[in-house]
Amino acid sequence: MGKVKSSKKGEGTPNLKNNVDIGAGAKIIGNITIGDTVVVGANSLVCNNVEANDVVGGVPARSLKKEIKK
Repeated sequence: MGKVKSSKKGEGTPNLKNNVDIGAGAKIIGNITIGDTVVVGANSLVCNNVEANDVVGGVPARSLKKEIKK
């Protein structure tokens, strides 16, 4: 996964923590953080922070299930 620098104020790159699974075609944009043990559904658009141990999906992405069992 690459990083893109932006010269526009307020924009940045996402910060992905440990054990983040990203489905095919998903987009993660902006200066956001995705916590540990998160699953991002295919073709989702993530533009807000995601807490740890969550499953998100949709456009825009929203929480679908809390507490992923290990």
